[in-house]
Amino acid sequence: MTATALAFAPRPCSIAHPAGTYRPPVAAPPPERDRAIALLLHGSRRLRELATDGALGDPWPDNETSRVRARYVANCLCELDTFLKGLLDQVAPSPIGGPRRHNAANRVRDVAGWPVQAAERLPSPAILAADVVRLRALGRSRACLWHCHGLVRRPDLNGGAWMTAGWSIPASTQLRRYALGEHLTPNGRELIDVSAFYHQLARKVADA
Repeated sequence: MTATALAFAPRPCSIAHPAGTYRPPVAAPPPERDRAIALLLHGSRRLRELATDGALGDPWPDNETSRVRARYVANCLCELDTFLKGLLDQVAPSPIGGPRRHNAANRVRDVAGWPVQAAERLPSPAILAADVVRLRALGRSRACLWHCHGLVRRPDLNGGAWMTAGWSIPASTQLRRYALGEHLTPNGRELIDVSAFYHQLARKVADA
């Protein structure tokens, strides 16, 4: 993944391990956990800055540069998702020998205490079902912006007429929906809303 304006430090150097011998630690040292939290919080703040006073606060272009804007926004959202998964790696590493989940929404659901085989367990009060739903919507939004330059081609469900985006309707907690054929053109306010979501989620995951 290419670097974006959200990154603020090089990633730690990784140590090479023979194939198949490395497994993530059962519990992360506090400094690594704190660093992962700080990275996600910084990324969310940087998105807010770009959406408030930077290029992402400007009106969405209506010429060929709109494709550049769409991919840039998608890359920023992808980087925040990567930072979130880095935090999840520290808070709840994959079990040794078990399959590794790559979808952030599924992993947040697991951290909340919603394993598929244990439906009787109650979710963590710190993480709500709405957070998982919104992460799935953000995943659809990233894919739409990157692969289709924001043109909505796939609904939430097969046969549906709408795609739910990862940002809220103004003055509402409901996520905005777009009809097939519409374009995603998230403005500064909507990207600030996304920034606030990741900022809050960083705290929730850390406390879960």
